[in-house]
Amino acid sequence: MSGSITVLHYRDSTSDKIWAIDSKPNSDGGHDIWYGRRGSSLRYSPTSDSNWRKRLNDKLGKGYTRAEGLTVDPETCRVIALSEEQNSLPSSLWYHVSSKVSDHQMRDWLDATSDRFAEQFCDMAEELEQLPVFQSIYHGKYSGGAEISEGPLALLLLFAFRRHFRKADTSDTLRGPVQIADDNNQLLTSDFDELIELIAKGSEFAALRQRCTESDFKKYGVALGACDAPVDLNAICSDTKAAFF
Repeated sequence: MSGSITVLHYRDSTSDKIWAIDSKPNSDGGHDIWYGRRGSSLRYSPTSDSNWRKRLNDKLGKGYTRAEGLTVDPETCRVIALSEEQNSLPSSLWYHVSSKVSDHQMRDWLDATSDRFAEQFCDMAEELEQLPVFQSIYHGKYSGGAEISEGPLALLLLFAFRRHFRKADTSDTLRGPVQIADDNNQLLTSDFDELIELIAKGSEFAALRQRCTESDFKKYGVALGACDAPVDLNAICSDTKAAFF
């Protein structure tokens, strides 16, 4: 994903700065920018301006030069070598939140979701709140990800997060305020039944299938708001310890 990020460097007697831009459009149709002092965590600034080339050329015109072989890790907002990218990626599913959603709205949703989940799965509530992706969103990070190997709750939390803010969005945009994509920039389906099919067939979900039954996955999904509850919740209960499929 971060291969689309161009990193620029500027240095003189008083400055040693990094500026970077992602040519891949964000959820507002603009582009993500990072900037700051070299060697430190960069500031993240999503924009709605679609002309990323003009911004890039403006910086080059001010004396910035391309820093070849470097990119930005969106999770840590730090510059890394492209050769380190695979080891630094925090997940195989990425989320990006539009600036239309406030950090307060994200925290409020997580608090309500966590309380609702704890009512049904008290013994798993702490596991949910300790997920890196839960903490990332709770602390207002507008871009981040989740490892599939973290288990079903991480995936379902992202799915429910996107679903909630899509339903609350009144702007009539096609992309929606929250996006989820894999490392190939393929957007994750928004249909829960299609998600079930993907998990059943995708090799990348093999570890998840070993950790969760299909019925448990659906029950967790209902509790988190990733899908609607059936008429009779007992209809998705399982009496076996079988694998996901």
